[in-house]
Amino acid sequence: MTVAEHGPARDGMVFDGMVGSGAREEAAVTRIPRFEDVLGPLAAAIVREVAGRGEASVAEVVTGLRRSQQRDHAYTTIMTVMGRLHEKGVLARERRGRQYVYRLSAAEGELIDRLSGLAVDRVVERYGTAALRHFAERLADLDPETRRRLVELADEPQ
Repeated sequence: MTVAEHGPARDGMVFDGMVGSGAREEAAVTRIPRFEDVLGPLAAAIVREVAGRGEASVAEVVTGLRRSQQRDHAYTTIMTVMGRLHEKGVLARERRGRQYVYRLSAAEGELIDRLSGLAVDRVVERYGTAALRHFAERLADLDPETRRRLVELADEPQ
């Protein structure tokens, strides 16, 4: 399937998310993902706050977010999100007295890689062969140099 078959393009970008121009393809392929790419905005801010401190309690994260985002989040909201991040394996926690203290469960790159893989798994689970077909079509539309770079990325140790 070609770019034209996906709909009108502007500046090498197709509205449905397919990448067009070679420079943009390369940028999309080689861009280093961030927590903000694999987590929601609040979860990413929480993870950044914990990472910046090395370890943090819910109360410390609430205070940090109040300062950095200049917004009050309910303690229970932050506690719930941090609990979910723990369940996903993003945050490790240790009970200290009456509270938990959280820290990243692995290095940022490893966590992003793990979360990205889970996101791809969810897409494939939900859409099956249709999702795989679309991935294959996108790969076929890439210029040879970008395809070569993708193969290099796939061969890099994790």
